[in-house]
Amino acid sequence: MDRLSDLIDPALRGLGVRGRVREVQVRDVFNNVVGPALAPMCQAISLERGVLLVGVANTSLSHQLHLDSVRVVALLNERLGTAAVRRLRFTTLEV
Repeated sequence: MDRLSDLIDPALRGLGVRGRVREVQVRDVFNNVVGPALAPMCQAISLERGVLLVGVANTSLSHQLHLDSVRVVALLNERLGTAAVRRLRFTTLEV
């Protein structure tokens, strides 16, 4: 018997929407991974070829998340159940 996830992924790929669905999934879990203290100051913007673009409120937060990026990437992939994110890239959000 096949797992549902083993059937859905090829179907999404066939429809050409797998990447967009994965991006939405990453955005959904991102705030939980960074925690309630940092979530209001950053957001997952896009996922392209395993690189998650993260918008941050300031460069200090960018530096802090960069130092903790291995843990953040590992937690994201753990919660997603796949190695969708390979690394983080940061940009400062316009206020």
